[in-house]
Amino acid sequence: MLGLVALYAVPPASGRMLLVPMTEQGRAGLASVAITHGALLVAAGPWAGSLLVEGERERLAAPLLHAGVLAISARAGGCGEIV
Repeated sequence: MLGLVALYAVPPASGRMLLVPMTEQGRAGLASVAITHGALLVAAGPWAGSLLVEGERERLAAPLLHAGVLAISARAGGCGEIV
């Protein structure tokens, strides 16, 4: 069961993902770090300080984690497809 939850929360290799700041530093620099590493801002996320972005996991994961930000699947955060 835990494996299914983890699989559901893993951001896609490319596409929409939810960026969730875990620290004050992460919250302050979230948009800047994301844009610097190729993400396109889509909308504010469902949680305070979170952002929905379009990007590539490979380019974003390490810089975001270093900045105190988690990237998760947009589905896991309640961010459905925009119709």
